[in-house]
Amino acid sequence: MKIRHIGKMTAVLGVSAVLLSGCGLFGPEKETISIDAPPQSEVSVDLPNGMPSPDAAKEGAQPVVQETGERMVYLQDANGYIVPVSMTLPKSEGPAKQVLSYMVKGGPVESMLQGGFSAVLPKGTEVKGLVIKNGVATVDFSKDFKTYEEKDEKKIVDAVTRALTEFSSVKTVQIWVNGTPLTEMPAAKTPITLLDRNQGVNLELGDGAVPGDTSSVTVYFQGQLDDTRTYYVPVTRLVPETADIAKATVEELIKGPKQGSQLFSSLLRTTRVLNVKQEKDLVTVNLSSDILKYDDGKEASPEALQSLVLSLTETTGAKQVQLLVEGKPLASGEFTKPVSRPVQLNPIQM
Repeated sequence: MKIRHIGKMTAVLGVSAVLLSGCGLFGPEKETISIDAPPQSEVSVDLPNGMPSPDAAKEGAQPVVQETGERMVYLQDANGYIVPVSMTLPKSEGPAKQVLSYMVKGGPVESMLQGGFSAVLPKGTEVKGLVIKNGVATVDFSKDFKTYEEKDEKKIVDAVTRALTEFSSVKTVQIWVNGTPLTEMPAAKTPITLLDRNQGVNLELGDGAVPGDTSSVTVYFQGQLDDTRTYYVPVTRLVPETADIAKATVEELIKGPKQGSQLFSSLLRTTRVLNVKQEKDLVTVNLSSDILKYDDGKEASPEALQSLVLSLTETTGAKQVQLLVEGKPLASGEFTKPVSRPVQLNPIQM
């Protein structure tokens, strides 16, 4: 059996092959960026020990391999947050349907989970059909989809919406049950006629924000998996209405999670925002030197920089982020040039 570890402090940008073996969530070490990743591709993986090859009896037979691909599923962490998790799954002709099947309680994902992570969709839920047309993904669930507690309703809606809109061909989502479209969820009556990423995830009201007079930003804080490993958690925060959404995103990331939250931010609260400018698909962020206090005043925390890239590309729709400190690019490392959003996030290793 083989396994390739995600490098220390790395969250792979681009798709990589995580070979199957053992089990472990997000790999064996602390991970979170490797900017120069190989292009997206499907890979072949040796079958686990003990699984016979159909041709094993033939003299000189080659090992049987299984084609796999990287997919993003949405799971619930131990604190109840909905979290994106990159997984290496068997190749499927219906990848969107497959992703949802790995989000069902009691489904194939169960044997892969650790650290308090759990599936989101009700046990027994099946995807009876899924059609993507003109940017709309219409998913038809079995009746078991309705068997959830009211407190889980928003999490289910958010997880399904974000999982399907990870596919570039999907902009909005419609939910059906047993061939009938739903206009609202059955428990808390959440309207669900057309769902998209603008509804946010892990929604919260920011300081000074008044419902109905707000703008929304999605920032990526961190959760602690164990003593050495962390993972990124998207939080959509409603803030006082503003026209400068990029600057507001950075400011909220610096403010950090709300009091009492189990999440944390790697950006020091003393960090000042000197300037944030968006030009088409590039956001340039100029921060004070406080961001360099991660390593004796020489470097910025890789997790802090990655949080900035994730948050700004999510909220503004920009494709790249250029980071400056006191008006100058970083002297070394992967963030000296504009950085794109990672394709793989919170990778799971089996």
